[in-house]
Amino acid sequence: MSTVLVAGATGRIGRPVAELLLSRGHLVRAAVRDPQSAVAAKLARRGAEIVVADFEDVAGLAAAARGASVVVAAGTAHRAGPDGERRHGENLADAVARAGVALLVYVSGAGAGRPTGVAVLESKRAVERRIAELDLPATILAPAYFMENAFNPWNLAALARGGFPLALPADRLLQQVAVDDVAAMAVVAAECPDELAGRRIEIASDELTGPEAAEQLTRATGRRFVFERIPHEDLAPPLQRLFAWLDAVGFDIDLRALRERHPEVGWRSFERWAAAQAWPG
Repeated sequence: MSTVLVAGATGRIGRPVAELLLSRGHLVRAAVRDPQSAVAAKLARRGAEIVVADFEDVAGLAAAARGASVVVAAGTAHRAGPDGERRHGENLADAVARAGVALLVYVSGAGAGRPTGVAVLESKRAVERRIAELDLPATILAPAYFMENAFNPWNLAALARGGFPLALPADRLLQQVAVDDVAAMAVVAAECPDELAGRRIEIASDELTGPEAAEQLTRATGRRFVFERIPHEDLAPPLQRLFAWLDAVGFDIDLRALRERHPEVGWRSFERWAAAQAWPG
């Protein structure tokens, strides 16, 4: 049993990480901006120590991290945008260095280990670079495209009418991973520092085309879904660049090797994940 600081513990990755750590008997220090939030209150009821810390405040983050053996954190692109995510990640790295924590588990992004020209990946690459510059003992987890991205706001109307929208050609495979699998892998990294410290691990649990995803969604829900390709020009410029990169380059993760190396994660297929979701319509 160890003390783990989960930074951004009410976020979409932080929350399941904190919950899984608590279920496994760890002492969880949940760093949140709003201790009165419903998620913070739920974590407190389950036994987490709630501390107030903000990614904009290096000193506050360092204070929250002192005495923890592991810090787990994810990027903040959805809340802060690429520039904010870079700043927040660099602040976190500086705070971990100040606090002298034995291990940082940082959730970055697949593809961010090399130049891409995609803002959301370049911000993650900058954070990884800062972690390396500080020579922090760290495990970098780099998930591929989130299955949960199917629920992005601009997709909801199409899903409600039985469309499965994706801004990629019908024959383009897209490697994907469920948020809960990312959280499970983060817990594995926190519990296995001797094995995984110093490693950068790109993670995905399935790969399929848009039409294949629509077919699996149809089987999972009993409703008919049909793939709909979103033209790139219908997307905001940052998303245009991301999907152009996904089409031209994309991810190259050895899913079989990952499953064999870490079977304890459970690695959801898209169909299994889809069957557990509430779909609009």
